[in-house]
Amino acid sequence: MILYFDTETTSLRPGQICQLSYVMQEGLSLRARNLFFTVDSMDYSAYAVHGFSLEKLSVLSNGKRFEDYIDIIEQDFACADLIVSHNTAFDFMFMRAEYERLGKVFAPKKEFCSMKKFTPICKLPKNRGEGYKYPKLSELCDFLHISNQKISDASQKIFGANAGFHDARFDTTAVVLALNAGVKEVVELEEIKNYL
Repeated sequence: MILYFDTETTSLRPGQICQLSYVMQEGLSLRARNLFFTVDSMDYSAYAVHGFSLEKLSVLSNGKRFEDYIDIIEQDFACADLIVSHNTAFDFMFMRAEYERLGKVFAPKKEFCSMKKFTPICKLPKNRGEGYKYPKLSELCDFLHISNQKISDASQKIFGANAGFHDARFDTTAVVLALNAGVKEVVELEEIKNYL
């Protein structure tokens, strides 16, 4: 089973996760989960990106915190043969921090970072220096001809929500679409076909 996920966070450094969305894929079957969490504080820079204030999160989460869902989260992530995200290092850093606060260890079996894997495929030039820059998720979707409308429609089907980029539901849906489209079009992603 592949688990695609995205987080929205309270800062660039742990910090807390304020939204966790993920999709579990087995063959053509998709199951999704979206969780909002009450958090202790919010950096303005994080709020400026995703728009989740402390007050809004308190309502969306019904006052629930990450630890209130840890059993479900831990079980779903432990069942995954492969965990996929865009900028895995960032998302994993926050997942590890949340687990550690609860005396647990976040230890996925195998990971796949769409940001790093698609860097040599998208070939987006760096502004300075040689080589290629990491593609933003929106740039990856553009490269694969996946429109915002297609992501929005799929997000509505999968999560019952059609928010935009920097809502974890939308971003997770974008990663699902990108990886499934990428596998069909890109020879370098042959290794991932075993999981689909």
